[in-house]
Amino acid sequence: MKNLVNIRTFLFFISLIWISNWQNIYPQTDNFIEKVYLHVDRDRYFPGDDIWFKAYLVDGSNMLTDNSFNLHVELIAPKQKIVDSRIIRLTDGLGNGDFKLSDNLHSGLYHLRAYTNFMRNYDSRYFFNKEVMIVNPADSGKMYGDSISYVKNKIEAGLFPEGGSLVDDVSSVVAFKATDATGKSCDVSGEIFSSSGELVLKINSTHKGMGKFSITPDRGKKYFAVFYNHLGDTTIADLPKSFPEGLVLNISDNSEGFIDLTIKTNTVTLKQFSGRDLFLTVSAQNTEYTSISFRMKTLNSKMNLTSEDIPDGIVKITISGPDNKPLCERLIFIQNKGNINVHLETNKPVYKQHDSVSVILSLAENSGAGGNALLSLAVVNNISLDNASGYSSTISSWFLLESDIRGIVEDPGYYFDMSNAERLKDLDLLLLTQGWRNFQWKYRNSYYLPEIGFSLSGRARKKFADEPVSNSNINIGIFKKGKPLITSVPTDSAGKFQLENVEITGEAKLIASITGDNDKLKGWLILDSMNYLPAPLLIMENRRGLLHSEYLPDSVNKTDKSLPSYIQYAEYKRSVQKKYKLSDTINLGEVTITARRQIKPESPQDRNQRYLMTRWPDTEYKIEPESKVYNNIGFLLKNKFRVIAADDPSNSPVLPRLAQSSGFHQSAMGGSQGLSLEASLKAGKSTFRGRRPIFLLDGMIVDWESVAFLPIDWVERIDMLDPRHGELIWGDRGKDGVISVITKPWNEQNIKLYHSVNVNIKGYNEPRVFYSPKHHTTLEKDYKPDLRTTLFWEPNIKIEENKEVVLNYYNADNPSTVRIIVEGITTSGIPVTGRAEYEVK
Repeated sequence: MKNLVNIRTFLFFISLIWISNWQNIYPQTDNFIEKVYLHVDRDRYFPGDDIWFKAYLVDGSNMLTDNSFNLHVELIAPKQKIVDSRIIRLTDGLGNGDFKLSDNLHSGLYHLRAYTNFMRNYDSRYFFNKEVMIVNPADSGKMYGDSISYVKNKIEAGLFPEGGSLVDDVSSVVAFKATDATGKSCDVSGEIFSSSGELVLKINSTHKGMGKFSITPDRGKKYFAVFYNHLGDTTIADLPKSFPEGLVLNISDNSEGFIDLTIKTNTVTLKQFSGRDLFLTVSAQNTEYTSISFRMKTLNSKMNLTSEDIPDGIVKITISGPDNKPLCERLIFIQNKGNINVHLETNKPVYKQHDSVSVILSLAENSGAGGNALLSLAVVNNISLDNASGYSSTISSWFLLESDIRGIVEDPGYYFDMSNAERLKDLDLLLLTQGWRNFQWKYRNSYYLPEIGFSLSGRARKKFADEPVSNSNINIGIFKKGKPLITSVPTDSAGKFQLENVEITGEAKLIASITGDNDKLKGWLILDSMNYLPAPLLIMENRRGLLHSEYLPDSVNKTDKSLPSYIQYAEYKRSVQKKYKLSDTINLGEVTITARRQIKPESPQDRNQRYLMTRWPDTEYKIEPESKVYNNIGFLLKNKFRVIAADDPSNSPVLPRLAQSSGFHQSAMGGSQGLSLEASLKAGKSTFRGRRPIFLLDGMIVDWESVAFLPIDWVERIDMLDPRHGELIWGDRGKDGVISVITKPWNEQNIKLYHSVNVNIKGYNEPRVFYSPKHHTTLEKDYKPDLRTTLFWEPNIKIEENKEVVLNYYNADNPSTVRIIVEGITTSGIPVTGRAEYEVK
């Protein structure tokens, strides 16, 4: 591998820097990072709508990563409250999900926040955060104005020396940024004065309140700036202090694969560092790509470094002293590959309502994608998008810029518009201000580990003393869709236990108990997981610079001219949905519920009749208070009914002298081979000895261990079919008999059991399938309004190089402009986007 960064020339000062060590270093990833992006179908919603999203998780080089499986996605209300959350299962860095918005949400600016547990090791400001607007027509008069606080307009300005600080008698570049009272950028002009009142120079902003100038501070002098906006408002800001010693780092150009930099100092500093090693490091996305040690021989030393092997995005250049303490630091942006776009084409430019639409997707020609692309696509009514700016956030701007910089970036898409000749120059201003000096990932030790499933942990202690119960077993059953998970884990010397990497989708029932010798229940079982504590909420910043409000303040309307039309459409849509009982998303097989039938509670006998497929079991056993001497169901089955299941690890009954409890009787069908089970037991025989009966737990087929450790208090009754009748009713699979265990309703399990737990748990979100209706008929009797705002959503698209993908869907009733939005990433780690529009008339 060739040097990632090498010195091509020292220009005019090649003899003035002595390179003491050139290290060919492969990227160092001691501080592995994760970044996540959500492609969300639109920006505006009504209560009752659906939010659809696709997640992309990448590492520091923007490659999809499987470091974490669990992604936490939260919907946060304006008043800093999590109103809904999802845990998304990521596979190779990809996952998708949705939110069904509550009907009673107030209007306001909400946030979608996404992060992995591992991302909590660094500053939560770098979590993914997207602002979405919810408009509730029921808020009516409260929609505007009553919750906004008006503030007097004023200017705030900051000044940022390039590299971090000013040094006496050294020419430095100073960037500045001005904002108004709402925190939005504002254009300004200004003047720089010395502390003696001398006018040094005049300045003007060039992009979104940002600009820069050069100044050589005189020793012992201070400087300040006076800024003016177009309304005549003014503000004064002091230039940062100039130090008598130090280094200044200046980047003059970083285009065409090279970085031109100059390291400057004064005579005092040059003598101090004479004969001593300094260090230059180049790193991108927290990965160090090279390190150079050198010695200063002149006041101005220039280098020219190649950047062709550094990944696109923000790059940090740091100069450190002999003690490795940073002396100056500078962020730059590298884009060697250029934008890679997805080419979108529809089969027509104009459509009618209910028309079929075909969309053709391909990677743009000569894109240099270097692999396949994994994409998601949303087709939405243009009125549901934030059109206040034509440069909204994209997967490219997030991964390459926004996720690595402090504060809100206004119009981030502006810096990735290839038709904008000024974009890289303006982006450099952004990095000189919002990325000034102290930029760094806030790494600590890895307190938060990557999640690759769900973990169940806790401890076991004595019931009446806080002392550990060691060397015992925690029996765990997780009953979910599909095959249940039944296992046991030991406790350590401190009474702690943990079961890791469990896959749970949707809701499940968790049953756990602690047992000692002879399966005897003991101790106090305490769980400390399964209830995930979300990351702390920071004060969310709105992109519009608005104060937080439960309702939409009037200033939103002033910045977004399409919003009144959207609110008017919301009121119309709400009335039509109410009339026809519609939802925003048309569900597959959707039915209208006109009334709900009152369902009579089902008795345990009725349930078992349904499970066993017969009304007459051979044996019925109702759990009575005296049955508790058996501790758990396995103990009861082995000792009262001599059930010796073939898959029972002990494979032999434990036969203590226990009194026969009541509640057992012979059924009308009789027992096997002319003997009832009761008669067989009295004769010393076991109907189920050595067999493999079917075990049912509330109608679900499970294995022996699934029922064996169930506490007696949780069970209502046990019904059995002997092998003869099991085969008659169940066929060949029931030839060894059927044993059905019916648990009590959860609201009746009100006995405090220290040694056991029985709780509901929530696993991965089960993403719904977006259903797009097919409008084949125009018969009036079949007509129902189709007012979908999101016409089509497909989160899982794969495009291969030089191939096309065709997607089809139908338009809704709304005459409007429809926008098609595609976002994704290539298998080589390059974010890609695509946009197209058409008209529905």
